[in-house]
Amino acid sequence: MSNTQVKEVTVYRNGGFVKRRGTVELKKGKQTITIEDLPSTLDRSTVRLALSAGVTGNNIQVLVLNNEQKNERTAEIRNKISRVENMLKVRQNQIELLNRNADFTGKENINVKEVVSYISILPQYLEKVYDEIDSLNEEKKGLNKELTELNKKNNCFLLTADCDAVEDGTYVVEVRYYDHSVWWNPVYEIYTSDDDESMNVKLKAEIGQNTIENWEQVKVTLVTGNPQVSGDIPVLYPQYLNFYQKTYAARKAMMGGMKASANMAYDEEVLEETGAVEMEAPMMMAAQMYDTDNGSANVVQNDTMMEYVLEGLWDVTNDNKTNADLSNKTVACRYHTVAVPKQDDVGYLAGEVKTADIEELLQSQAAIYHKGTYMGNIYLNADLSKETYDISLGRDESVRLKREQKKRYTSNVLLKNRKKTEFGYEIKVTSSKNKPCQITLIDQIPVSQDKTITVDRENVSGGTVNENTGEVKWEFELQPTETKQLDLYYSVTWPKDKTVNM
Repeated sequence: MSNTQVKEVTVYRNGGFVKRRGTVELKKGKQTITIEDLPSTLDRSTVRLALSAGVTGNNIQVLVLNNEQKNERTAEIRNKISRVENMLKVRQNQIELLNRNADFTGKENINVKEVVSYISILPQYLEKVYDEIDSLNEEKKGLNKELTELNKKNNCFLLTADCDAVEDGTYVVEVRYYDHSVWWNPVYEIYTSDDDESMNVKLKAEIGQNTIENWEQVKVTLVTGNPQVSGDIPVLYPQYLNFYQKTYAARKAMMGGMKASANMAYDEEVLEETGAVEMEAPMMMAAQMYDTDNGSANVVQNDTMMEYVLEGLWDVTNDNKTNADLSNKTVACRYHTVAVPKQDDVGYLAGEVKTADIEELLQSQAAIYHKGTYMGNIYLNADLSKETYDISLGRDESVRLKREQKKRYTSNVLLKNRKKTEFGYEIKVTSSKNKPCQITLIDQIPVSQDKTITVDRENVSGGTVNENTGEVKWEFELQPTETKQLDLYYSVTWPKDKTVNM
């Protein structure tokens, strides 16, 4: 039998590749070795065994203990628990007997001197017995904990291999495998102050594992995946205009399309779940020594992901979280308040940065600290298709918004057999800041997806209109206590025998 310890791990966002090493005593010639206590969370198909020079191996098997073997391993400790429980019963009987003998009611020929002597020494006897009971309960508690840990190990895997050694000696063995119960999450902290034109972005790692064993003095490498998209600032989606379809055939076609889409999504999900990935490590041995001081990480960028090689050796305990600092960078930014009055009556403070400066950021929760004050958490969103990106720094209560509909009038267009609805909105922005602030205000007008539906802009107060999405954007500076008014007027015209989804 041989035991190994985890020496090196490469941790992905979900799962990790583990290397564990140990030694085994071999005689010259052929024999079978057994390596115990491999975690039950590993992927058996990925297990590899590497041996040092002078020994070869084959016929590697990853096995589990049967019930008989499990009972044999726990028999000794279960017997100890049984003996302790019997001793506890004896002590309880002693207490009952001592208390019963202290009751002299109804007894004849009582010797007063003996009664006084018994009563005087009884507390000492009881105290001694109670102390023994406390010690036995502590021993039982420790034995039960030991039994629980042993039962966990009984569910672990065993690795057996047939080996052939060139001579007697102690040989190094290394077991490598992929473990599903290993993970890490990026945790960002963003420190901002609109007194300058930069922000500080700190990246930390939250590392965890549930393999039932504690990792001690382990070399750790963290590997990212491709960034995903998320965000907090309200987004206006294009408001497309189409005609309602009221016929039974149209409804039936629409429901059929929905059903087909659902079936297609289900099939794709099944394929994704049942897909298999084969992982194999190079079979080589290398003796490496590492410093033991914890510190920052060395960053390695490859074609598809980022690697953070943590400096020093790390302890990662089972069913717990370990935090590590990965990077700290200063990013140039432009502070402004993003206002979306159609969805919220206050603004959002944002730091506009170049996407190229934050392209390595992952979808992750970030804690925001503005001028030293914790502002809450957001989800970061690095959209690489855009030149700039707004990092939301939380609600800006000092910028208030009011969007009021001033006009909605529907009329018939003479001689053209069409209807026309005119819309008008008045938007007011007020700042209670004590200094000028930059405002980015966003609203929208609908976008036609049918050539018979016409949208005409009448007054957008100088705003920039995105022809594809209908987004209207204004950029301006607002002075302290100033209120600025913007008008948004447009009209929609369509055939009067149809209904538009406005």
